[in-house]
Amino acid sequence: MSESSSPIAPILVRKYGGSSLATVDRVKTVARDLRAARDRGYRLVVVVSAMGQTTDELTTLAREAHAQPPRRELDMLLSVGERITMSLLSMALADLDCPAISFTGSQCGIITDTSHSDARILEVKGDRVRDALEQGYVVVVAGYQGVSLEKEITTLGRGGSDTTAVALAAALGAVRCEILKDVDGVLSADPDLVAVARKHDRLSWDQMREVAASGCGVVHIRAVEYAARCQVPLVVRSSFHEGPGTAIGTIPTDLPDRDGQPPKLPADSADGDRASRYRPLVLNLADNVTRIRLGTDDNGRGAHWRDLLLKLLDPALMITEWLDSGRGFRWEGLTRQRDLDDLRRELAAGTGGDRLDWQEGLSCVSLTGGRPDSWLEVHRHVGELMARLHCGDWRLRADGSALRLLLPGEVSADLIRELHQALVQA
Repeated sequence: MSESSSPIAPILVRKYGGSSLATVDRVKTVARDLRAARDRGYRLVVVVSAMGQTTDELTTLAREAHAQPPRRELDMLLSVGERITMSLLSMALADLDCPAISFTGSQCGIITDTSHSDARILEVKGDRVRDALEQGYVVVVAGYQGVSLEKEITTLGRGGSDTTAVALAAALGAVRCEILKDVDGVLSADPDLVAVARKHDRLSWDQMREVAASGCGVVHIRAVEYAARCQVPLVVRSSFHEGPGTAIGTIPTDLPDRDGQPPKLPADSADGDRASRYRPLVLNLADNVTRIRLGTDDNGRGAHWRDLLLKLLDPALMITEWLDSGRGFRWEGLTRQRDLDDLRRELAAGTGGDRLDWQEGLSCVSLTGGRPDSWLEVHRHVGELMARLHCGDWRLRADGSALRLLLPGEVSADLIRELHQALVQA
């Protein structure tokens, strides 16, 4: 093996999303980038997602076989997608005379709890990964999956490959974990909706957690929480072209700001308007959202509803939820999940005098990061803006550090741009 694979070389963990590996040509492009990184002196661990829409296609097949497939069998099926990608990428690396070996989550010792379809990582052993790195291999790992203490294959839920990568970086003492996407980094809005959306050069772990919790989708919230807990530096950047991306947490020394200066924080407005000092980091839009509200004074009924929600709602597709429980049960949630007929039917059965509210086809605009002096001032400011834009039917909810606007139907691109300019860009 070459000197670039020496055991004393730093370990770099990279995670590539499905869009970055959607075709064999893209797999070959990624392989060339990895070969170049290895030649620069890194020992590489590469975590991969399933190619393109493979996970969605496999899920559709499962639903055709069974309306509510057993979660154990669903995990067995969905774990196949990442295995296909890891094998193809290892082959592409071998074709470049770059020694590579692929491992499943269980083979590299990712131990999880027993929650099929939404497992949590308990431990990362990583012995086979360390041995392969010492032998000079690029190690390619199937993300999104592990093995439970009962020796069952488990999956980590949507976005779980991010968590796989961070967990491996922590266990191996990597210099950083890079999350490579089809975007340039963490942006203030979807660039397809807001052409002037800006890239954040640096964010703290806490800031990134707030962004991830809003449904931004750039990095999964569990991965951010894991990185913060284990002090793993993150970098989010594009896999399609060069660029520094967004550095998160402890800033790597080889990713300085372009001007070499620390980022400037926005100064408080001199006009004393508290609303004008509310500057969220990110605006995120989710369409076709369903709002569900439940209420009962029967604690037994509330427990029954809770169990149904846990069984039939995908937590990765929840935008937010609120729970009030004590002398009674009150729950409200916003979800992007489709095919909720079974849940609605089971919730509605025998509700009696209990409250069940159900609204479909909503749009949810989330503004996250940064707390104002007063949410009431922000409410006034947003209300004036919505009136100017002739939006008569809207609902506002302050949720921690996030502000959520619910609107019926689809929202116009003009509204998104105006909200971004007034609250994020200004």
